[in-house]
Amino acid sequence: MPGTITPRELYDGISEGTIPFILDVRNQDEFAAWQVEGTKPVDTKNVPIWIAVEDVDSLAKDVPQESVVICAHGNGSAMLLDMLAEAGVETRNLEGGTAAWAELLVPMPLECLPEGVIGWQILRPSKACLSYMIGVPGKDAIVVDPARYPDPYIELAASEGMTITHVIDTHVHADHISGGPELAEKVGAVYHLPLEDAGGSIPWPNEPLEDGTEIDLGGHTVATFAIKMPGHTPGTTCVHVPDHLLLTGDTVFVRGVGRPDLTGKADELARELYFTVNEKLRPLNPETVVLPAHWSTVEEMGEDGMVRTTLGKVFESTLLNEEDLVKFVEEIVGTLPSAPDFYDTIREVNSGKKVSADEIETLEIGKNQCAASTTV
Repeated sequence: MPGTITPRELYDGISEGTIPFILDVRNQDEFAAWQVEGTKPVDTKNVPIWIAVEDVDSLAKDVPQESVVICAHGNGSAMLLDMLAEAGVETRNLEGGTAAWAELLVPMPLECLPEGVIGWQILRPSKACLSYMIGVPGKDAIVVDPARYPDPYIELAASEGMTITHVIDTHVHADHISGGPELAEKVGAVYHLPLEDAGGSIPWPNEPLEDGTEIDLGGHTVATFAIKMPGHTPGTTCVHVPDHLLLTGDTVFVRGVGRPDLTGKADELARELYFTVNEKLRPLNPETVVLPAHWSTVEEMGEDGMVRTTLGKVFESTLLNEEDLVKFVEEIVGTLPSAPDFYDTIREVNSGKKVSADEIETLEIGKNQCAASTTV
């Protein structure tokens, strides 16, 4: 009998190399917008469902046993599974389709924290987005750049007896809808968002982090510090655990830096990015682990599936080692692709604009496009 596979099982299967093939039966434009991707490349073919059902026998010749069939919600792909089984090929249906895949969050334990502190890098494969939780078991925790699904963060904190006391968005995101305000409201945490990015006010309770603000995570065990880092956006704020890690938002990635054009001030913000990265990050411990809010390609993942680098490696890159400011700005601004039209709308939603649930689903389609360069 044809079987099913959950989004997490599919993600783990891709990582383990046990997924031989993915047959995506969504419309061609939906497939072009984004595909199911994990930590390793998998052979994938797009055959719209109405074409697939017309010639199942021919299709079956190209589909290996135990392949995964996916559609938007798991209904059309389930029907095709039975037809492929009749043609002699046993496949598996992705439960809930790409809609369920879009909600998948994968927590990966961090190993770069002080003794007594735990944390996770939380991957959202559908968007290539990263969020973080850092805390002290039995005490307090912070969440940084959360996806719009609050329950996984609440459950993760509860598993270690932690209370989420602070929820931080490093900037007003343009590529995905933030879950920060909802999560903070649900758990009674303080929410932090830079007002420089939001036009001066938002409709939720908010305490913007100033440069150097300290957040205590349970007595004197560990403190995190805010570092104002304008460049990707005017108000971008990084989170620093001295000598251990730096949550850089979209300022610095494993390869390259954040694009500065999403607020319409590319030249100005590119210059700010250059100065803030060099003046505020270069003096820090080069062994500090850099943990960004996104990745662009699987090549940015380590063998363990984590997305990270060090400050030392950041400053070895061609782009950030450029001493000539003019050339730096030209390199960034001159290589920028056009930002998706709906990024402005997402920024407005993350600043308080109300839209329907259906609009949110549409706005979140596709991977992020927040990197200005992947120069290494």
